Amino acid sequence: MKRMVLMIMVVLAFRQSTSAQIVNIETKRLRTDSVRFAGDFNLALLLNSTNGKDIATIRGNLILQTKSKNLRHIWLMASNYDFAKAEQESFVNAFYLHFRYNYKINHWLRWEAFVQTQTNEPLGIQFRQLLGTGPRFKLELSKNADFYLGTAYMYEYEKAIGPEFTIQQDSRWSNYISLNIHIPKVNGSLISTLYFQPLFNDLSDHRIMNDTKIDFSITERWHLYTRFSYYFDAAPPPNIRKSALNFEQGFGFKFK
Repeated sequence: MKRMVLMIMVVLAFRQSTSAQIVNIETKRLRTDSVRFAGDFNLALLLNSTNGKDIATIRGNLILQTKSKNLRHIWLMASNYDFAKAEQESFVNAFYLHFRYNYKINHWLRWEAFVQTQTNEPLGIQFRQLLGTGPRFKLELSKNADFYLGTAYMYEYEKAIGPEFTIQQDSRWSNYISLNIHIPKVNGSLISTLYFQPLFNDLSDHRIMNDTKIDFSITERWHLYTRFSYYFDAAPPPNIRKSALNFEQGFGFKFK
């Protein structure tokens, strides 16, 4: 109970403060085996090209994860806050808050539900709220490699930035495939994920993102990581480019 109260307090503390159009939760999940409570704090430098601007961003990211005694129920909270600078102008431009519940049905099937709040000025998002649920499938390729596939219904409420701001309420079909490789020699990992999120009633209105993260441990607690992602939106808000590139270099501290 104390752990859940702590997670709720952190959620409330970050409610006013959200980053990419699609948040790759695969890189936020913590591999903790039988450890019931764990967390990770990351600080990174992010370089991206968005909407014709080269933007340098300092990013802070906090992840908390807790499990039930039988390890079948998992609660995950991930939050992000960015400070960015572009063309001599400094501004806070993005944050997200993601909360996810995972129920383990058997060794290859889970059921998940999630809610997310997000803002992203460079990508034209004043406010976005997501709510979704669906299955997650696991295929063990080897002792150190797993393949995941997920599909979910996702309700989306979005308000775009601009003098003639628009509000959209859509139902999207969120799909992803993810390859997770553990590297024992350096206690590291490689996670590469591909997302495809079309509207249910118009498949031509879709979003695609590929995100790859390489993580290496320095000590038992400290780790370094490099991350590259490409994002494409077939129908972005007005005056916003369809694609974006991100490169992120950072370090983190894990606790449990």
